[in-house]
Amino acid sequence: MKTFLIFFLLSSFVIAQNNKEHQQFSDDRPISIIENISHNLEILERDYLTKLSYRDYVRAKDLLIETYNLLLVIPLPPPPVPVEEGPFPISEEEFSGLVESIKNESFQENQLSIVQISSRYNYFTVNQVIRVIELFSFSDGKLTALEYLYPNVVDKFNSHQIINAFTYSSDKEKAQEIINK
Repeated sequence: MKTFLIFFLLSSFVIAQNNKEHQQFSDDRPISIIENISHNLEILERDYLTKLSYRDYVRAKDLLIETYNLLLVIPLPPPPVPVEEGPFPISEEEFSGLVESIKNESFQENQLSIVQISSRYNYFTVNQVIRVIELFSFSDGKLTALEYLYPNVVDKFNSHQIINAFTYSSDKEKAQEIINK
């Protein structure tokens, strides 16, 4: 009987391979393949095992259970890692270029103009905002730069670090107001 069942399973596999072009499987992922095998075993059990004698049915059922258990131990690939969607902060290379452009300007007004233009087209991390703020000597320049950059900060959960970048308590309060807008 065992030989008959093995022959039957193998012949079913060969027939399935020959008819594969007639079947439309959703994909060839391991999970899909296991689901298809499991489905075929259910059909085998429902349609064919019930036609066997009781003794052969018990043997065939044991083989089916063993096959189901083997399906359960097949290692599956881990689920795909979700890809983070933007916005993404400006790259370090581009940010270094921005810092150099700001440093090359002599007047604070021109420096702030560069920051304003850059803030229209880029996103920043809190650390990058702090590095830009530190380029300005006076509080009004630092606060204006923060006003331009903060709306495009991608890691706002680190905003407390920005407040610590200011020296005077009045500047810290103004920075907090900008952050809380």
